[in-house]
Amino acid sequence: MGLSLLSSTIPNPPPAPTAEDTARWEHSALRLRMLVGRWSEDLDRTISLHIDPTRRASWGVPDLSSNVFRSVTKQLACLFDRPPTIDHAGAPDQAAELARLCARSGLWSLMARTQANVIGLREYGIRIHATADGEILYRPIAPNRLICGADPDRPDVPVYVKELRLRQHPITGDYQWTWNELDISDPSAPYERVTLTDPRGGSALDLTADYFGEDRIGDAYPYRNASGDPVLPFVLWHAENTAYMWDSWANSEVVYGSLTSACLFSMFVHAVRDCSWPQRWAVGAVPMGLGIDGAGTSARQTVATDPASILLFQNEGETQPQLGQFSPGADVEKLLESITKFENRVAEYAGISPSNLTRNHGTPRSGYAVTVTQSGRREAQRKFEGTTRAAMLETLRISAILLNRATGSSLPEDDYTIRFQSIPLSEQERESLRKDVLEKIGAGLMSKVDAYMELHPGISRARALEELQRIQLEESVTVPTSSVLGVNGGDGGAVIGDAPEIDNEGNIKPGTGAQVVLNGAQVTAAQGIVTSVALGDLPRDSGLSMLVEFFGIPYDAANRIMGTVGLGFVSATAAAAQPAGSSD
Repeated sequence: MGLSLLSSTIPNPPPAPTAEDTARWEHSALRLRMLVGRWSEDLDRTISLHIDPTRRASWGVPDLSSNVFRSVTKQLACLFDRPPTIDHAGAPDQAAELARLCARSGLWSLMARTQANVIGLREYGIRIHATADGEILYRPIAPNRLICGADPDRPDVPVYVKELRLRQHPITGDYQWTWNELDISDPSAPYERVTLTDPRGGSALDLTADYFGEDRIGDAYPYRNASGDPVLPFVLWHAENTAYMWDSWANSEVVYGSLTSACLFSMFVHAVRDCSWPQRWAVGAVPMGLGIDGAGTSARQTVATDPASILLFQNEGETQPQLGQFSPGADVEKLLESITKFENRVAEYAGISPSNLTRNHGTPRSGYAVTVTQSGRREAQRKFEGTTRAAMLETLRISAILLNRATGSSLPEDDYTIRFQSIPLSEQERESLRKDVLEKIGAGLMSKVDAYMELHPGISRARALEELQRIQLEESVTVPTSSVLGVNGGDGGAVIGDAPEIDNEGNIKPGTGAQVVLNGAQVTAAQGIVTSVALGDLPRDSGLSMLVEFFGIPYDAANRIMGTVGLGFVSATAAAAQPAGSSD
C-alpha cells in the first residue's frame, strides 16, 4: 500500500538489501526524525516501554519540549554560522567566482543545517549537479538512503554509491523507488545507472535510458576531471575520521538518553497538571458522577477534579463516611531539578565539558533548555574543523570539475583553501588574546605573520604575509609628506615612491604604485649618499645607482630625491689640484 500524492500513488520504500544496512538505516532514521522534529511516535513508544498501559493513559500526550540530542547538535554545528572564505593561491579571482556561485546556490545556508545532520547522524551525503548556464545544485542525502563501497586502501572514501531515490518516470508519470548507482572503482569502466528496486531491496529493471536518454558507462561516463579521470559527483561528509565508512552508532547514549529525558519531562508535565495539589481520599463514600476513561486494560473510573471544584459524595453502607487528603502526589520542584541534572548528564555524552554547559535562566533549577557556552562552541569548531575542511574542499573540487565540464570554464580543480569564521570573542577574551600576542611578539617568540594567523584561524602563512604587506602599503598612503626623501615612515623612516591606487574594497590595484619603505638607519644612509654627491665625493650616476641597488628605490623616485645635486660634478681631488682661477 502506498501514499497518495494528488492523483498519483507513492509506493512504500523497499527495505535495505542486507540486515546490517537495515539496522543502520533504522537507527539513522531515528536520529534524523529527532533532528527534524518528527519524533513524537518514537517518544510515545519510549514512554510505553517505561510505563504500564493504565498509568500511561493518565499521562496524556507526550511532551516534546526536551530534546537534548537536537539542542546540543544544533549548537555544536557552528562552522557555517557565517560564510567561510574561499581562496586559491594561484587564481584568487577564479576562487572568488566559485565562492560567488556557491553563495548563489544557497550552499552556506544549506550547510548550516547539513553540518548539524553530519554531527547528529555521523555521516551525510551531498550530491552535486552543474548546469550548462553555470548553476550549481547541492542535494543532501541522508545515510538511511545510501549504500557505499570503498577502496580497501581508503575505507572511508566511497568509490561506489548506491542511493535509494524516489523518481517520477518521464514517460508513464508513475512514481518509482529506484537505485541510482555511481561506480568509479574501475577507472577504465565507470558507470552511472538507474534501476527499479525490487520488494527485497535489490535491483530489477534497468531504467538508465528512460531517465538519461542514454547509457552512461565507459567513455560515456560524464563526470571527469581535466585529466579525463572519472570522479564521483558526490561527497560523503564524516563527523570524525574513523577509518570506517560508517560510524552510525557513535553517541547512541545521547540519542536514547534524550528519549528518556523527554519521557521524564512528560512525567513532569503530568505531575504538574494532575499531582501538584493534595490528594483527596474517602472512606465509606463514593464520589458522584464517576465515569469510565479508556478501554481494555487501561479502563479506569474517573471524576473531574480541580483545586477550586466541590466534590459530591454518596454514603456507602452504614458506616460513618470519612474524608481527608494526602500531601501533594509529587514535589514538582525537586522532580524538575532531578530531570535537569539528568539532561546535563546526557549532554556530557556528546563530548561537552560540564563547565561549558549552562542554562538560560540564572538558577541551576531552571527548566530552560541546555545551552552550550561560547567557549564550548569554539572548542566544537576546533574539533570538527579538520574533517569539515576536508569534506568542504572535496565539495569545491567536485563543483569546479562539474562546472568546467558543463560550461567549458577553466576553474582550478585543486588546491583551494577555505577559512572558517570563528565565533566572535567576548571583550574580555579579545583583550586577553591581544595581550598574549603582543607579549610574544615583544619577547621574540612570535612573528607578526604568526600573530596574524593566531588572530585569523585557518588562514595560510602565505596569505597572512600578503595581508600584512597590504596593510603596510595601505597605511603608507595616508602618511603626510615632510622631507626630500619622501614621506615620513615613523621613527625616522620614510616611504619612497608613488602611492598605489586602492579600490573600493580597500585592495591595492595590481600594477599601480612602486613604493619602498625605509627604516631610520636606511634613511640616514641614503641621505649620506646624497650628501656625498653634493660634496663631489661621488658622481651623480653612481649615487643614483646606489639608491636604486642598495635600497630598491625606483629610479624616477631616486632621481627626484637627488634633484639638481651633482649635475656639475667635479671630484674633490681634481678640484683641489686645479690652479687658482681655473674654471675647468
